[in-house]
Amino acid sequence: MTDKELITRIVLHNDTEAFSIVMQRYSGLVFSTALSITKDYALAEEVTQLSLIKAYKNLHHWRGGSDLAPYLRVITHNQALDTLKSRQKERHSDIDNQPIADDDGQTEHLALLDAMDRAIARLTADERDIIELHYYQKLKVKDIAEQTGLSQSNILVRLHRIREKLKNFIENEDD
Repeated sequence: MTDKELITRIVLHNDTEAFSIVMQRYSGLVFSTALSITKDYALAEEVTQLSLIKAYKNLHHWRGGSDLAPYLRVITHNQALDTLKSRQKERHSDIDNQPIADDDGQTEHLALLDAMDRAIARLTADERDIIELHYYQKLKVKDIAEQTGLSQSNILVRLHRIREKLKNFIENEDD
């Protein structure tokens, strides 16, 4: 059964058996995505559960396509970042409200991710689509060109300009 057929059964008929198939098919992908971001096995398990629940609740937003993997990757990516941010907030001291020292640079990494999220939000819808296709869905320039109807060289130029724009947004954020 295709992903599209499964999702139709889930959304239209609230078919939990169909979602069970989706979980069996994609739980490994969701877990590995979560683990690559959190770098913590137990936290990745938590993120996997939260991501699958969120996916189930929001399947009506899925745009369709050949498979569900890119949609689940985006949900998992965002859930992992949200979980890391909330964990970071929990690590603040009640006494002086200073973050606990972080040897692996996770605090700085999270600050950069926050800045990147704010910068991406300032892009146009077309620019955000190209960023999502290239970086979140891991599509090659050729595939993005086919989906958007633009030439491969145009996609490369746009990616370069978007990266420069994001860099400028982040550098000038305090201004």
